[in-house]
Amino acid sequence: MGSLALVRLLGSTFRSIRNSLNGAGSGSWPKTEATVTADPERRDGMAGSIVEIVYSYRIEGELYTGMHEEPVFLGDTEYEQRFIKGRRFVVRVRPGEPEVSVVRDKDQPDGLEQRLGRIDKP
Repeated sequence: MGSLALVRLLGSTFRSIRNSLNGAGSGSWPKTEATVTADPERRDGMAGSIVEIVYSYRIEGELYTGMHEEPVFLGDTEYEQRFIKGRRFVVRVRPGEPEVSVVRDKDQPDGLEQRLGRIDKP
């Protein structure tokens, strides 16, 4: 493995760990529906590639926005295809701090659109 590939692998690993830590404890937070508000943006750098997802959601009628960065490997476009503009998905919202939200892969079941009625509204 070349040194650039190793740096990218380490960068992607670091981002994955950071995402896990940011979402630590969020499994008990209420779920709500979010909508992707812009096309995903892919950024390639020395430390690897990320896909940036920008979204909005409402809590008690108030509009909030969020951003999620997901590390991806070069050539992998699955994440970008999952979160196209207009797509609805689930976010967890920190109780008492509705401006803080987390995207968790485990909350994104197949057939999400058919299950939206099961989302708990905070």
